[in-house]
Order: sequence, then structure tokens, then C-alpha cells
Amino acid sequence: MPSYTITKGLITQKLDNKTVIFDGEESVLYTFNETASYIFLKIKAGWDEERIIASLVKKYGIKEGRAKIDFQALVDDLLEKKIIKIRR
Repeated sequence: MPSYTITKGLITQKLDNKTVIFDGEESVLYTFNETASYIFLKIKAGWDEERIIASLVKKYGIKEGRAKIDFQALVDDLLEKKIIKIRR
């Protein structure tokens, strides 16, 4: 399973249960809801996919399959927007 790292140069700020990210190069501001914020902060902390999915199941009381789908959808979006990259 790949692990991910946050792209350097982004400004991140946690506000209540949301996370705001500013990409100065693109002049774009992203706001994540509670679940996306939770996943993003775990990626930022260096957690691997398996650990994040297990924590989503426990925290939100969802099935593992749902957690995997939600995780992958967010990761795909973050990779596309170059907010994260695959750690090599």
C-alpha cells in the first residue's frame, strides 16, 4: 500500500472540525469537511492507508468497505490537486 506526503509550500489551518488549505502557487483555497479533514491530518501525521481506514471505521462506525471508498475518493482528489503526493 502506498503512503503519502503533503506537498511542500501549502499553508494549512485547522478551524473547528474543518481544515483550510491555501495553495499560494495556484492562488486557491480549499476547505475540507470533518471527515476529509480527519483523513488529511492523518496523512499529514504519516499514517498509512490501512491505519487510516481502521481509524475511520472505529471513529465513525462505518463498514470497512465504505471507509476504503471514502479514503480513496479523497486521496484521488488530493493527488489530482497536487495537495499530496505518493511517498517514494
